[in-house]
Amino acid sequence: MSTDTVQIGDSKGRNNHSFTQNGQVDWVAFGKSIWSTSSVVLQRFASAGIQPITFGGGLALGSLFDLDRVGKQRVESALDQIRGVWSFEKILWFGFGARSFLRVMADAQSGVNSIALCSALGEVYGEHGAAWILDELWKIYSFPQEFLPSHSQLSALTRSCSGLLTRTEFSFIPDQMLGHTLDPSNIQLDMSNAGDIAKAMSGLFKISKGEVARISVMGGEDCSFIAGFAQWLLNLTVFVVDEAGRVIYQNSDSEEAQVVVTYHRHADISPVQISSTTYILRQNEEMFIRQPTLQQIYFIVRTPWDGCLMRVFGNTFSALTKASMFLADFLGSTARVYRALALGESDVGKLSRKLYFNFIESSYGIGFIHSAVSIFPELKHVSGFFEQMQFMCDQPFGEAVRIIERAILDLQQLCQCRRCTPSETKKESTCILILAFLIREMVSTMSCVTKDDEILPTIRGMRVAYNRISTNWSARERTLLAFALDLGEKGLYGPEEEMLRRLDLLSYPIEILSGESNHGRYLSENNPMGLEYCTATVKQGLCYYLNCLRSLSSCAENARLVHIIPGHIQMGYRQFSSVFDPGNRSDVRLSPI
Repeated sequence: MSTDTVQIGDSKGRNNHSFTQNGQVDWVAFGKSIWSTSSVVLQRFASAGIQPITFGGGLALGSLFDLDRVGKQRVESALDQIRGVWSFEKILWFGFGARSFLRVMADAQSGVNSIALCSALGEVYGEHGAAWILDELWKIYSFPQEFLPSHSQLSALTRSCSGLLTRTEFSFIPDQMLGHTLDPSNIQLDMSNAGDIAKAMSGLFKISKGEVARISVMGGEDCSFIAGFAQWLLNLTVFVVDEAGRVIYQNSDSEEAQVVVTYHRHADISPVQISSTTYILRQNEEMFIRQPTLQQIYFIVRTPWDGCLMRVFGNTFSALTKASMFLADFLGSTARVYRALALGESDVGKLSRKLYFNFIESSYGIGFIHSAVSIFPELKHVSGFFEQMQFMCDQPFGEAVRIIERAILDLQQLCQCRRCTPSETKKESTCILILAFLIREMVSTMSCVTKDDEILPTIRGMRVAYNRISTNWSARERTLLAFALDLGEKGLYGPEEEMLRRLDLLSYPIEILSGESNHGRYLSENNPMGLEYCTATVKQGLCYYLNCLRSLSSCAENARLVHIIPGHIQMGYRQFSSVFDPGNRSDVRLSPI
């Protein structure tokens, strides 16, 4: 029985394989092949937690479609811009490095296609959701089951590619395809059936191969991913409408468009004429029952910073801007209180100095005010808003406290939600006061972060943060002032709780940028140290790490700084999901993938 040798990379890690480029895979030959590679390439595989058979499967999936010339340029541009930084003493590497698994994949066009597919899916569904879709694609194209990588291997493949497109326009293309004709409060962020998504993707692949001329896709919000993938990576003409037939996006008219997307949330699709080129994205309740891990999967939509408050909270934010001076009073006086704590003023009332740790200049005083309008440009456009914040920041400490308490009462009186104006006949609605608290929290969080401007917040993350604040407000133990500014009070917390609150530096940016909440995980069975002890971690293709891992300094301002960069955590040839500071423990330091 004859065998073929498949060469993967030379002694320097360069790729020499000649995997299929025409969409046809000879699985008989594939199964008989002997895989030959260098130790350098095998180390890169091991670092990413990927087996050679998964690498081959990834190339097979990448051969299913053709990237348009524009799509190739966009992916190659993203690959050219990947970067990383060393930690202190060059022990750890954050980001994408020269030893990245992507370098091996990118040496063949089918590999570039696979990177584009995995990174795009990972951007909106996370590694687990993307893995289920890749699994379904494998079945649709009848690839042999004996060569099907496991779910964990497909997750590892997606994880290795995640973050590549986060800094590109693709990250907010789904939001653009959703359009502003959809009510923000009604946007559903649950993942549709993975099999249906894979079928719709196969329709796009057929168009790219010239096998069909046109497809139609119907379903919920993640139809926007199908439209975005078609437009940005395959350079297809797209026509998107809502249920009422209102045009949301088009780069062609409906008759000429290669992909027609219609948002249709209702299960009853009997009036729709189904054909071989019409794809329906159904809800995935049956998948939750079949696979409990899918409870962690959701549809991730990033939205530009400029306009994100209006995008996510709609009419509630509009009502808040109409009473913008109340918000300006609240934020400006908050900046003044933070300045008193940061600069060590003698009189800070009952507020605890021990639980204040935002010593970065951009997080208190005039720096906080500039951060507010920099993070949320839509606030800068409100007439007189910046000037009012400045005026309030110059008030004495005691006056600033009184203004904050008065502003909170004013916002409560303005709000018409069930909590602020109790009534059994009122429907549940977004609270103006909680939204003001969220804005304060996001300014405090992002003013202590360094990242590229292209890294955008997620709609889900802002909603999760809002819901957390709302829940905590109802069960609060602290005074009105301490809760509104997220400050501790003297004598309220014990030493252990004090330490945990002070070490919880990564949870807030992770929540906003990935939609994943980790607050309150001080102790858990799987991770006894909790995220509060974490000094670096990777979520949704983004690496979060504290400045203390990059340079040692006794400066409080530097210690508080959080860096965010697309990519991974790597030590030598091995990747890790998290780095922990064990404190007085020595059993946990690095958490492998």
